[in-house]
Amino acid sequence: MIYSVQFLRGIAALMVVISHVAFKGQQYNVDTLQWYHIGGSGVDLFFIISGFIMCHTTYNKEVNFLNFMKNRFIRIIPLYWILSFFALIVFLISPNLINSSGGKTGIIESFLLIPNGSKFLINNGWTLSFELYYYFIFAFFLILLLKDIYRYIFIIIYFSAAVLLGIILQPESDFLIFIMNDLLLEFALGVLAFIIFKNVNLSKFISLSLIFIGIFLLTYQNFYKLPDFITLRSLKIGIPMFFIFVGCVSLENLLIATKSLLFNFFNHLGDSSYSLYLVHPFVLSPVAMVLNKLHLVNPYLFSFILITFSILAGSATYFILEKRLIKLGKKQYNFLKYFLPINRKNL
Repeated sequence: MIYSVQFLRGIAALMVVISHVAFKGQQYNVDTLQWYHIGGSGVDLFFIISGFIMCHTTYNKEVNFLNFMKNRFIRIIPLYWILSFFALIVFLISPNLINSSGGKTGIIESFLLIPNGSKFLINNGWTLSFELYYYFIFAFFLILLLKDIYRYIFIIIYFSAAVLLGIILQPESDFLIFIMNDLLLEFALGVLAFIIFKNVNLSKFISLSLIFIGIFLLTYQNFYKLPDFITLRSLKIGIPMFFIFVGCVSLENLLIATKSLLFNFFNHLGDSSYSLYLVHPFVLSPVAMVLNKLHLVNPYLFSFILITFSILAGSATYFILEKRLIKLGKKQYNFLKYFLPINRKNL
């Protein structure tokens, strides 16, 4: 386990939660967190982390295509499907409670993570479409039996070329927009971060400088506007998050040596980050309604309660559902070997 990555996972999840708490504040006319505009950048950090972790978990290991995809499926799909099924029940009873911001909700698209422009039952699910795309491309290069460094380079080249092609062609199809989206560069940045992690020993000064620069750039964007010629989200948000990520991972030993209550808190958030990310929308709406009916609309109290209940729900989902589903999946999903040649080295 790389503790700095877990720490950053926790921060990424919390950033997304706080951004949605700010949105709830707007809905109920509670003047809370209206100054906070960069919560969505937690998603960009998640993409960079994914780019890095897939390299870390397969480094110097013999991993075939189907085993890799099976493990990824076990990790993300069962919990997502269970919560999507719960969201479907809510949608069938009261459609306005799902995707209240508007747009067509696609049921089949939600479960299969099809990026055709429809809203998913769990609105956050759109990021999982990108995650699966990255997993597929990463797994594809496993088939070629390349050395790790060459595989990483080809992955970076592929996503860079796809994004460049999208910039040139400016496609209108939702699917083409998806497979050429500039967010894909953030997975490539995660892969690049792993190359740096394995081959470059950054000094504490450089690492801290990268973190400072990244935080400064994000803070500036929170309150001011970048020049109009910088249009790609992967540049505006992805690059600062890349700096922060590389800086933090390079300070892994220092972070471990200075463990504290705050460290342990974010480390736990990292463990439960996927559950927190998926389940918090189910918590925010009913809790906000209750607070509004009770007239508990003090800005600070309103935000604190919503964030606290989200974290508690994420932790409960992690221990009760996510961990058990992963354990069960590792036992049950081995049926693939009876139908597909997953033991062949080139697969």
